[in-house]
Amino acid sequence: MKKGLPGRVFELIIIFEKVMRLQNKVAIITGAGRGLGRSIALLFGKEGARVVLAATHPEEIEHVATELRVLRKQVLAVPTDVSDEEQVNRMVRKALDSFGTVDILVNNAGVRGPIAPIHEIPIAEWDHTLRVNLTSAFLCTKAVLPTMIEKKQGKIINIATTLTPRPNLTAYMVAKAGMIHFTKQLSREVKEHNIQANCIHPGVMDTRMQEEIRQAGPKAIGTDMFERLKEEGMLRSPDEPARLVLFLASRAADGITGEYLSFDDKETKFLISQM
Repeated sequence: MKKGLPGRVFELIIIFEKVMRLQNKVAIITGAGRGLGRSIALLFGKEGARVVLAATHPEEIEHVATELRVLRKQVLAVPTDVSDEEQVNRMVRKALDSFGTVDILVNNAGVRGPIAPIHEIPIAEWDHTLRVNLTSAFLCTKAVLPTMIEKKQGKIINIATTLTPRPNLTAYMVAKAGMIHFTKQLSREVKEHNIQANCIHPGVMDTRMQEEIRQAGPKAIGTDMFERLKEEGMLRSPDEPARLVLFLASRAADGITGEYLSFDDKETKFLISQM
């Protein structure tokens, strides 16, 4: 077994149900307009969830909402700056008004942030990167917890990244590292309420953020890895890690909380292959 993956997780992988359903569950997904957020939203909808789409660009989440409506799925698109507490609270109120509850929260919203040495990062860009990538998870979690605590049930899945340092991406990497520890703190606080909180590293995906990183060039980020992965067709579709999020949102993962699961791990890939 790969070091760092708890035995209980592996046991649950072995007994994982091949067919999962989120029938009638209400799921809020941030950053839902494109990339991984879109893939999660579409997959959750296909599995029976009523989906609340939150993102800053109305046209993007409305497009995803249309895709779900074509499939006769229940969906609510709420343009939201998830780094703003008032907007987050309004979004959650709309979800509760429309669907009556919230069962699942996926904190996926993120921005790449500045690509620059630490001493050249403007404080405004540093603050913005941390607010969108980390504070947003705190705000959304804070807004849904009263409902989840009252019903003594809930799933919170946070999207992080690798623990491997990436030069000149410090604001982004620090925010995502904070997301991992926020997840662990959260899981301890809400465990008694039957709420599971987990965090994943989705791997290197073929998304707009990766395109922006490649455009910066290998000198800017200290590696040509991302360019090579693109050239060799090794970038994965966000549809793949979306299935890991689905697993964590399902009843099959009721015994898992406070974990950081990397899509690059052998056991995680085995899990996905069983779905």
